[in-house]
This record gives sequence, C-alpha cells and structure tokens, in this order.
Amino acid sequence: MTLDDEHAWALLRALDDPDHLTAPADYDPDAARERFDRLVARLDADFDCRCPVEGEAGAASRHGAIVVPASALSGTGRIIVVVSNFGDLAVIGVDAPDEHPVGAAPAYVGPEETERVAAALDDLGYTVVPEDLLRTTYDGASRLADHYTVEDAPTWWIRFFDYP
Repeated sequence: MTLDDEHAWALLRALDDPDHLTAPADYDPDAARERFDRLVARLDADFDCRCPVEGEAGAASRHGAIVVPASALSGTGRIIVVVSNFGDLAVIGVDAPDEHPVGAAPAYVGPEETERVAAALDDLGYTVVPEDLLRTTYDGASRLADHYTVEDAPTWWIRFFDYP
C-alpha cells in the first residue's frame, strides 16, 4: 500500500520509538529476511532479470535495498527499492533514492514499471512511503538530532532507512 502524506506522517510518528533506533522492539530479523528474500525473487521474476541487493542487510535501520537494473526497464534509470526495519516501510526510487547529484538530468522509468514494484510490495505486506516526505528534517521523539550538527540535521530518511 502506498500512503498519502497525512497517513504516512501518522505512521512515521507512531513508529518513532526513542528507545529503538535501528529496529523496533518486536523486530524478527529472520522473518524480515525471509520476506525480503521473497521480494527479491518476486522482482527477479516480474522483470525477468537478476535484481541485486545493495549494502549489508540489516546494517542500520535499513533492512536492505534491491536494484531493478536499467537493462530490465524501458527508461533511462533503474529502480531502487529500499526496505526499513520499521513497520514494513519501503521506498521506491528511480536511480538511487538517497543520491541526487546536483545538475544531473533526472532518470526516467515508465510508471507501469514502478506500479509493478508497488504491486509486489503490496502483495508482500510492505507500506510505501513517499520519498520526499522522508527528506524533511527529523523532529521526532528520539534524541537522534543530538548526534548531528545543525547544518547536517538528520532527516526522517536517516531515522527509518539509514540510521547506523
């Protein structure tokens, strides 16, 4: 399911437990990994390719990232699916959702391709959160901001997808 901003904010704030920064108290890493692996297999099948996993799964508040390569898509970019350890949250991005080079032309993938990814996430019980919402400055319940400078303030992306 893809959330609108109002419901996404409500969910992010509900999941923002100040005592658990990298995973919720009830996190089951084996179950999360099994479902993540099913997502990888589903995307492999849906796009008739091998979708590599980037980064070490579970190394932070991010469970893992899956790449649908540009060679399997009709546009100029690749799709990156990033899964959080929290609340079954996921983000669908074009190119890398956490890298936007200044001055670079935006990559493109067909909306039907991102819709296929969204359907796979929905079928497996993930909740898609809008990426732009996660780019806002973190103002939640934890003391996360204590670990950053004012100039380098943490975002909701860091809180749920990239906290070390």
